Order: sequence, then structure tokens, then C-alpha cells
Amino acid sequence: MDRAVPFRVVEMTNMSSKILLRVLPFAILVTIFLAPPAFSGERDVDTSLEPFEKGEISLQFVSGYLHSPIFRKKERPTLDYWQNNLRLGYMGTDILKENSFMRGNIQGLFEITYSAIVKGPGDYMAGITLLLRYNLLQPGWRLIPYVQLGAGVIYNDIHREDSQGLVGQSLEFTPQASAGLRYLINKNWSVDLEAMFHHVSNAGLDDRNIGVNSGGGFLGLTYYFDNHP
Repeated sequence: MDRAVPFRVVEMTNMSSKILLRVLPFAILVTIFLAPPAFSGERDVDTSLEPFEKGEISLQFVSGYLHSPIFRKKERPTLDYWQNNLRLGYMGTDILKENSFMRGNIQGLFEITYSAIVKGPGDYMAGITLLLRYNLLQPGWRLIPYVQLGAGVIYNDIHREDSQGLVGQSLEFTPQASAGLRYLINKNWSVDLEAMFHHVSNAGLDDRNIGVNSGGGFLGLTYYFDNHP
């Protein structure tokens, strides 16, 4: 009887935390979009595309929640994880398709990733990823859409639990795809929103290879290094 109260408190706390984590990113974005131009520290927001010129460098941090499985649910147990990604980006091309709605450029990114497992076997996944991104760039746009593909390698402790069949090795592969939006605050900063499909498997190198198919959303910031004199 005495133990029931703290148990309920813990359950309510966990529920409140989940609701906060879902609502907070959207609240931040709404605040930014509704804020006046003075939010950036300037009367007029700089919508210059200088940060996307060839050779420019950026540093992006995104954090978000991924849920698995999102399809073929009968074959896969639940695996939910909170993922944090730090990405160093390099603008690889000048503007392509100049007079098209697909006007944009290609960017390469090197990512360091860490996932804390919230529900399911194991505690963590950590590794590196190479990403190729296409930025859609139109003059005067404050919202910059992008799509990206990538693949990486992660080290995990999920494989230590013999009862699960998702992951069979300490090193697994992570093909993935994302679509995102950057909101330019000024030429050095943007707020980023991203949706991701994330796969984890070992390409059949181990008998346990059901694999993880997860999807989720991220919120983050990008800093654009000013390489102009």
C-alpha cells in the first residue's frame, strides 16, 4: 500500500516528461516564427545565401526521439531511443539548377551520433555517419528545405541481450534518410527541424538480424562559419 504512491508518482513524472519533450520543440518553433525581426538582433533579417556558397563550413547539432518499429511490427519488438547528432558540414558545390524550383546545392556532412535507449533492449548506440544533403535555395527565402541520405557504423550494447533478435553484433550499419527545414535567423545561425528514417542492421553478417526500422523528429541549431573577408 505504501509503495503504490511513489510508483504512481514516478509513472506520472515519466508521462509529464514525454509530453514536455513532444510539446517543447513545437513551442520553440512557434515562438521563433511569431517573433519580430528584432529576434535576430537586427531590424531586417539577413536572408543572404552566403552560408551556402561553395567551400563554406557549418556545425549542426540536432536532438530528437526515434520510435521503432514503424512497419512490419509483428516481427520486431519496440526499440525507442533519444538521439543526439553533431554534424560538421562542407558546401561542396555552387548553386545548381539556377532557374529552377530545384535551385540548390550539395553539402557533405560528417556526423558523430549517440543514442540513449529509452525503451527496449540495451542502453546505447554510438558511432559515425557520412551524409549527403541537397539544400533547396531560393533568393530571399528564410526557410531552407533540405533532403539527405547517409550511412554509418554504430557500436551498441543491444547485442549482449540474447533474448532479442534485432541486433546481432557490436558493430552495426545505419543507412538512413531525412528531410528538414532550416529557419535562417541571420547569416550565421539557423533553427532546424528534421524528420528521419533510421535503419540499424548488420547486412546478414550475424544470424540475429531482424533489424531496426525507426522514425522520428529532431530539433536543432546550425552555426555557419563566416569565411568571407
